[in-house]
Amino acid sequence: MTGRTTARDADQVLAEPLAGALRQFARNPRILVAMDFDGTLAPLVDEPMDARALPGSEELLNRLCGLPDTLVAIVSGRALADLLELTRLTEPVLLVGSHGVERSSDPRALSPDTTEQARFAALDEDLAAVLLDHPRARVERKPHSLVLHTRGLSTQDSEAAVHATQEVLTRHTGLVVTPGKEVLEMATRHVGKGAALLDLAAEHEVDSMLFVGDDVTDERAFAMLRPTDLTVKVGPGETTARHRVANEIQVQTLLRTLVELRSAP
Repeated sequence: MTGRTTARDADQVLAEPLAGALRQFARNPRILVAMDFDGTLAPLVDEPMDARALPGSEELLNRLCGLPDTLVAIVSGRALADLLELTRLTEPVLLVGSHGVERSSDPRALSPDTTEQARFAALDEDLAAVLLDHPRARVERKPHSLVLHTRGLSTQDSEAAVHATQEVLTRHTGLVVTPGKEVLEMATRHVGKGAALLDLAAEHEVDSMLFVGDDVTDERAFAMLRPTDLTVKVGPGETTARHRVANEIQVQTLLRTLVELRSAP
């Protein structure tokens, strides 16, 4: 009987040239393996706190972190507290939240000063008024940013909520505004994933790093990384990443392959 190759079977194999690039990356003496969370390890969901990494992915990251000279990090726009709640990763895996502002390796999160507190409160008040007109939209409050979520809304309702928020932003200064997949983040303090990754690489003296992500903020990081680094985009769309995988299942295949390569003599 002839077996049929399913789409899931295909997701278990990495195509060239990514497979070759991964083999070359694994040969570096000291590496950093960094992953976004939502849309990379965890499928996107309507309710942010319902997101979970695909079964087995976190185990692979923990195994990688146990290998010599292999640093592992999750670099996400999520607040650090949310990452701690949503993941089952163990030390020394590093969790970097709020686009680089918060780090599990430095739990002394920088408290907002008086100016930032005032800026945050004023924006929060104006966004509450937006939600009165667009009650199906949601605002997430992080330590240093507010995020408009429109996932699950119709295109018309989503565009209307974003337009109203953009009008609010004309009255506020000192913010870093970042659009994403059905989100609009307004940060009162910002580092950026790219800068955070480069800081980690320098701090831990890695020879090369791998970063895998799917969203707008990940694109900015891809563009900042070094020629010696390996960048992988998850899903469709234009990208500056050097390689691409189709979905979170292929991300898991990538991690499994890297564990095998890095564990080999």
